[in-house]
Amino acid sequence: MADLVYDTVRTNYVVPLNVAYLAAYTKEKYGRDVDIKIFKYPLELEKKIKNCPPDILGLSNYSWNERLNQVFMELAKRQNPKVITVMGGPNIRTDRAGIEAYLSVNSLLDYYILFEGEEPFANLVGQVLAGGDLSVPPVGCAGLVEGRLHFESVNSINTSKHINYPSPYLSGLLDDFLVDPNMIPLFETNRGCPFGCTYCTWGIAALSKVRCRSLDVIYEEMDYVALKSAKQVNWIFCDANFGILKRDIEIAKKIRQLMDENGFPINVTLWHSKNTGGRNIEIAKTIKNCEGYIAIQSTDPDVLTACGRGSIQPKHIMKQIDFYKENGFEVSTDILVGLPRETAASQLKTLMAAFDMGFGKIQAYNIRMLPGSQYESTEDRLSYGVRTKFRPIFGAYGVYAGQNTFEVEESVRATKDMSESELESFKILHWLIDFCWNIGYGKPVLRFAQDHGVNPGLILYELSSSKNPLLAGLFLEMKKQSTDEWLETKAAAVAFYEQQENFDELQNNFVKLNQLWIAMIYRNPEILLALQTELIQLIKLNVQIDDGESSELLDSLVGATHKLLCSDLLQEEFSIRERIPGNVLSYVLDNSELSNKGAVEVEIYRDKDTVMFCNFFLNQENKRDFSIQNLTRFFEMGGKKMLKNQMRLVD
Repeated sequence: MADLVYDTVRTNYVVPLNVAYLAAYTKEKYGRDVDIKIFKYPLELEKKIKNCPPDILGLSNYSWNERLNQVFMELAKRQNPKVITVMGGPNIRTDRAGIEAYLSVNSLLDYYILFEGEEPFANLVGQVLAGGDLSVPPVGCAGLVEGRLHFESVNSINTSKHINYPSPYLSGLLDDFLVDPNMIPLFETNRGCPFGCTYCTWGIAALSKVRCRSLDVIYEEMDYVALKSAKQVNWIFCDANFGILKRDIEIAKKIRQLMDENGFPINVTLWHSKNTGGRNIEIAKTIKNCEGYIAIQSTDPDVLTACGRGSIQPKHIMKQIDFYKENGFEVSTDILVGLPRETAASQLKTLMAAFDMGFGKIQAYNIRMLPGSQYESTEDRLSYGVRTKFRPIFGAYGVYAGQNTFEVEESVRATKDMSESELESFKILHWLIDFCWNIGYGKPVLRFAQDHGVNPGLILYELSSSKNPLLAGLFLEMKKQSTDEWLETKAAAVAFYEQQENFDELQNNFVKLNQLWIAMIYRNPEILLALQTELIQLIKLNVQIDDGESSELLDSLVGATHKLLCSDLLQEEFSIRERIPGNVLSYVLDNSELSNKGAVEVEIYRDKDTVMFCNFFLNQENKRDFSIQNLTRFFEMGGKKMLKNQMRLVD
């Protein structure tokens, strides 16, 4: 069984919890009659198939490993023509026509398991062990019989609200992955999502009932991982709505207990429930260093209704934002581009509203079309006039089993309410929000503008149309790169990157554009200075500064901001202390309590961990590598945070 990832780009992965659930249940049911091995890395699976071909190959199927799975099904069939190939996962349309079409197109695939897979997979294995008739697959398992679909879905109405399947962790199936420092532990405390966001597959009808795992088992798993793991600093709780149940507060207390006892995890990722603001706040108070995250996607009522988020209540969102800010948490949000009924005007309004709501980070994303989601359906495509294009997925490429392999994504590029040129027109603004606001290059002065009644988004919107020759040239190049990466059809994208020279370029030089553009201006201080100068000029034009004191404050803010910016990413560890006026610090540290104070002592520093991180990526074996490619990948791996030094108050 395998939950494959491309391992050609250095990154962190998650333990294969998904296939391990199936393995644990199958092993419990059949004991020594089955020999199950779990894989994450393709080269390890390739070696195993060649040396000891399996009788059954089970693969998780996502948009980021679909074509990779095809390579290994082909290899397995070549090594053992009688091998049974099985897939499960969300990357398939779930109506009967969609299932049949998928099986017909993927001739190497014998069976597909829809939704929860423990029992269907175990029952399929049972039929194999019994030598039964495989032409009729078990309930929950789809297959073609004489070219026609045979599929009987599991009756989810009578499914128990309790999940009683054995734990993959406590079964020892994930031990080899826990000792791999690149593997992030995953935890599942419940399954299902009652919200029906049309662009997502979490809340489809068959998975809408929320079902729970035993608290005792959850606690045992967390203790087990703390004991057996490589002390990974990151843990992920993959529930669709953590906080939807009252007991989630108790789970949060257990997380905090382990953090205090072991010194890890340091970062806990979870997705809060949509309409349980009070409970989410209690969870955040308990875990403490869990960053605030609330995905609004849009603020337009018509858009929210069309995409299935109309039931999410704004008052709960604002209550959570206020709590996070009052307790020193930075709150981030996601905004999607190309939602149903969204116009250019409503997208711009949403961006402005995100600043007004107080989000410290505002991330804008293209909508990747997910088979099985309502928005990906033919009906919604026609109803909303959805037009899509294709591009490679960053990091999803490599050579396996002797084949050049890569993945492509399908994303929304236009709808009947927003043209492609309108959608594309936001690209520069989204990037400026990320660079100037999220990363913080212009955040203190933008906070100053906001405090004087001017939305930071408005300043950045005007900046995106700058007539400065350096910036105009940069933005023109960015727009061209942004449009050039898209191809009209999946077939065209596959054909293009199957050409050896294009595949080589993909493997060696393909990067995410947002990070590439940061690398470009980091390498060109003249452009960076032009960006900073233009930003200040726009603030002065938009903010009504009636006195010399405000003008002096803005100038002091610029000076304080420069103290934090890192011009040399290989700068050594340092610490200096300075006294800075409280009204300046109130914008730099986003702490209004400092605004009426006199000079306040602060420490400006660059710590050891930051220096080690930068040297690991940019100075391996004492060879500085500030090439555009290496810088871009450095930023992709989290290096954006290193563009600023840190500042804290001295007690």
